Amino acid sequence: MLAYYIEFNLGVSGVLQTFILWINPFATSMILLSLSLYFKDTKKSGYFMLVMYFIISLLLYINVLYYREFTDFMTLSTILGNLGLEGGSNVSSGLIYSFLVMLRVWDIVYWIDFIFLTWLIRKKVKATETNVLQEKKPFYKRYAVAASLSGVALLFGNLVLAESDRSQLLTRTFDRNYIVKYLGINFYTGYDAYQTVRNNRIRAQADEGDLNEVFEFAKENNAAPNDEYFGLAEGRNVITLVLESGQQFMVDYNLEDEDGNSYEVTPFLNSIYHDDSTISFNNFFHQTGQGKSSDAEVLAENSLFGLPEGSAFHTLGSDNTFHAAPKILSEEKGYTTAAFHGNTGTFWNRTGTYQNLGYDYFFDSQYYDMGEGRTLDYGLKDKLFFHDSVEYIEQLPQPFYSKFLTLTNHFPYPLEEENASIPKANTEDDTVNSYFQTMRYTDEAFEEFFNWLKDSGLYENSIIVIFGDHYGNSNMRNPYLAPLLGYDAEEWGDFENAQMQRVPLMFHIPGYTDGEIKETYGGQVDLLPTLLHLLGVQTDSYLFMGQDLLSEENDQLVPFRNGNVLTPEYHFIGSNIYDAETGEILDETLSEEEIEELRELADHGRERLTNSDKLLSLDLLRFYQPVTLESWEPNTYLYQDQMNDLRNNPKAETSLINQHDGESTADLYETDAPELEENQEDDTVEPLNEEENLDEENPENNQEVDRDQNSDQE
Repeated sequence: MLAYYIEFNLGVSGVLQTFILWINPFATSMILLSLSLYFKDTKKSGYFMLVMYFIISLLLYINVLYYREFTDFMTLSTILGNLGLEGGSNVSSGLIYSFLVMLRVWDIVYWIDFIFLTWLIRKKVKATETNVLQEKKPFYKRYAVAASLSGVALLFGNLVLAESDRSQLLTRTFDRNYIVKYLGINFYTGYDAYQTVRNNRIRAQADEGDLNEVFEFAKENNAAPNDEYFGLAEGRNVITLVLESGQQFMVDYNLEDEDGNSYEVTPFLNSIYHDDSTISFNNFFHQTGQGKSSDAEVLAENSLFGLPEGSAFHTLGSDNTFHAAPKILSEEKGYTTAAFHGNTGTFWNRTGTYQNLGYDYFFDSQYYDMGEGRTLDYGLKDKLFFHDSVEYIEQLPQPFYSKFLTLTNHFPYPLEEENASIPKANTEDDTVNSYFQTMRYTDEAFEEFFNWLKDSGLYENSIIVIFGDHYGNSNMRNPYLAPLLGYDAEEWGDFENAQMQRVPLMFHIPGYTDGEIKETYGGQVDLLPTLLHLLGVQTDSYLFMGQDLLSEENDQLVPFRNGNVLTPEYHFIGSNIYDAETGEILDETLSEEEIEELRELADHGRERLTNSDKLLSLDLLRFYQPVTLESWEPNTYLYQDQMNDLRNNPKAETSLINQHDGESTADLYETDAPELEENQEDDTVEPLNEEENLDEENPENNQEVDRDQNSDQE
């Protein structure tokens, strides 16, 4: 019960919802614990009860930890994926670390009752072992049955009350918060397990006829390309930089320290964002669910949403058919395709999924030096990642489609003093404070990479796509961030949280001079059709859920995995309708007819979620093959001995290294990464006197940076 009020944001209001919240943990707990009463032996009965109570307590605590970061509840798909039992991968190492840093000293309160019950049962068992008469006490089956039936009756009453307050709770909801609020953690877990098994069975029974409705929706949803932009970047290399945990508010943001000194957090990204060669978007939203970074890849490269539960990469990536960017560009335009990631290929089941997405090459951690000091919690540091990727990039036959997944700006945002070039923020949350430093580090890594692109000759014939994969700070942390953004933390609510889901999107096209900042509303699901049209690829034969952001037919509907829908005029958040400009709740000012009309608009946006879920969960794309795509066997992409494969590629003469007559361009890469030997100070050189380092003209540069790494992080 304590977690309901302290940890979970369930939106409870009114006497009825409060009453339901108070009774919902007891029904399922009573049913589970009553099973122990069916044992005649006191010892077996006690220990069985203890095991059941431990499972209930553990289930609650796991969800407490998970909710602290993701503002959501754990699903069976997520659990199985993290254990390596779904999708053929294991990402537990990084996620376990995240769980560890989310621990709190006061979490002991979630285990006090279990500890007390353990003591009580052991005392009871010990007493029976010394008291033969007590051990042989009669077994009253009717007590056990009565306890079980009482639990069932309480559960039935709980369901009736929940249905009266929230109709169709189990058949028409996008938010797991509702199920927990009305029925409790235990019921939610059982219901989720049932849904998972049920969906797997349905997938096995799907046939071509199930595709018809989705096919019609996708055709109606398609937005024709804008002639002004179609083919603008045709024939260019595609370099996609995925900005880990990058949020739009960081663009043009200046951080002030306690002394009033101002620090530009992302100076390089700011310059690209405003560049005449860049088409930027300031109302672009992430639409990820529980799959986070992997969901962002599903959205951006397939124009489909992640699953309502778990990660599509984990659950379906190794088995499903996809019409993804790598395969499309390879088949239609002859692109070489490659992905780069400074972590293991099993993380989020990327190796298995990339095979099905059609990536020719995947350079994961086995291709990088992951030695001591070069990595952080989730993989290789960004400056080293880009620096070390050069030897592989220059071997790629052109034109190529490439994706680079950055990692340094990843929760919980640790960074050593030697890599931090600006101070931390000064809030009451250390994770929020560190976020600004790691964001700046990644910004510097981007700049170094851009400089190499220019020096090597790749820059002019490329389109560089930069987008954020998901939020950097969860809704529970946003109130700590509020004062830095000019908001009152006490007045922070659902509307403000929705605004924080914006992430950067930039299409940087060297040589193009009519760039601008677009205010079009859109989401990650719209990225692929936009990019393909810029590259001169028609999309009307593909079943995409997104629309070209540059199309005049774009309807600017942004649906989220939790069922919220945003438009330029209205924000549909939970059960409320907000004015998009003022944040005012409009439910009481609109007529019933207006509300119904607006809700139909929101439902149309949610249809994209529904149809996307059908495509993925039923693997319907196996029944549809566009004429532009050939079938292929994913196991032909083994990602082994890739350097040798690149050198023997029939198109190897088009690679950058061959354009430089076989000479590597690695020496052109300049980085200040202190981990590299050339950037380490020679011990024989005496350091300058501290006073000689003072900058008299710019005293703000002399401020000491607070780099306290002993943060109480999630």
